[in-house]
Order: sequence, then structure tokens, then C-alpha cells
Amino acid sequence: MITVGLVQADIKPHNVDANLKHYEELLLDKIQEPVNLLVFPEMYHCGFSEDLVQHAEPMNGRSVAFLHQTAQYFRCDVVATLPIRIGDNIVNRLVWMSPERILGWYDKKHLFLGIEQKICTAGEQRTVIESLGQRWLPQICYDVRFPKWSRNTFIDNKFDYDCMVYTCNFPAPREQALLKLATARAIENQAYALVVNRIGYNGEGLRHVGGTAVISPKGEILCQADFNQEQVLTYTLDFDWLRQYRESFPVAAQWD
Repeated sequence: MITVGLVQADIKPHNVDANLKHYEELLLDKIQEPVNLLVFPEMYHCGFSEDLVQHAEPMNGRSVAFLHQTAQYFRCDVVATLPIRIGDNIVNRLVWMSPERILGWYDKKHLFLGIEQKICTAGEQRTVIESLGQRWLPQICYDVRFPKWSRNTFIDNKFDYDCMVYTCNFPAPREQALLKLATARAIENQAYALVVNRIGYNGEGLRHVGGTAVISPKGEILCQADFNQEQVLTYTLDFDWLRQYRESFPVAAQWD
């Protein structure tokens, strides 16, 4: 059993100080019981805007340090996405932090049209994180539209991963698409899917309504945050049930 906390927050554009302070207050207010994993939205400290370049940080910057401090305080893993500067390039990087150290990261493969394609460099390597006794596939927002990139494997009676983690900035006009696509990914890969989306307006004036959810490999919405509300959605994932479900419905043995 692993309890996740999915942070559906209003990210203020151009104001890293205010966002980090707000997360600190939000978590202290909303987390009443222990969690094993906290997940923040995409571009968690700044949102999307033309100022993305100035908000990019090195891996030893304050926003990665904030994730470490949060992981230590709540004694859990913490996942967030932010712009990271690597030499002359900027990547949209998902960082997976434990209380002790960074366990790994994933650089977004599929960059969205406009600002992100203009500013960021696409990642090339898919990443699977092993933590908390399970295997996790980190994905970022637009990645949800590319099923081959999240394709699970079943080799020597072992699955590549058990749960997908989508950190998102999906705007309101495409909010329903996000949940439908993530549901399809969960069904076809026989894995849980965690979807964490923001609310509020970004630096381009785009509105976001949330839709943060936990999805089962059967395609069920196990729980979902309220729209347009800041919330830390908590749910306990049952990986023993997942194993039993996979054994009872062994579709993976026929995957192409």
C-alpha cells in the first residue's frame, strides 16, 4: 500500500518566491496524515510564460532544494517538474526526490507547440524510477498523447513499470482530453496512472481547471480533485490488487 498526495495548485506566473512559500503553507494545511509520495504539477515553481528562460535553474538551485526539504520534512518521495539549465540548453525536467537524495529524473520528450518548443530542448531517454518497492514511469503533460512513449513491456514474467505519473499544465479547453488519454494509457499498459494538473491562469493567459485524478488499470477514476480548487488529493494505491488483476487478466502476454 502506497499513499500518494497529488498537489493541485494555482501557480502564480513570474513569482517563484510566492509559489514556493504558498506550497509550504498549502502542504502544512492540507496534509493531515502520512503520505509516501507527493506529486506537484508541471513547471511547479513558475508555470509557463515567456519568462521561462529566466526561471530556469541548475540542479543545485533553490527549487530543487525545496523539493529535498519537502521530502525530508514529510518523510516521503517528492516529484515535480521545472525548467533546468544544462549548459546552453534548458530542459523541462521531472525530478524524483527521496528524503535522502535525487533518485532520478526525466527530461520531457514531446515538447508542446509554441513557447516550450522555442525555449526547451527535448529529452531522448525514457526513465523508470524504482522506489517505495514499485516501478514508476514519469511522464510530462503532452507526453500523454504519444502511446508508444509510455508503452509497458512484459518480459520474463515482469512488467517494466507499475504506475505512470503525469505532471501537467493542461489548459481548460483540453481538460477532458487529458483524463481520456490518461485513462487509455492506464488500460492499455495495465498500470495505475496518476494525473496532476494545475488550476489558475499561466503567464500566457491560459486558464486551467485541474482534473487531478487517480486512474486504475481498468480505466476507473478512483478519485478526482474538485475543479478550480486547490487541493492535495490523497489516495492509497494497492499494488497487491494490481498484481492479482494482471494475473487474472493476462493480456500482457499477447502484447505486440
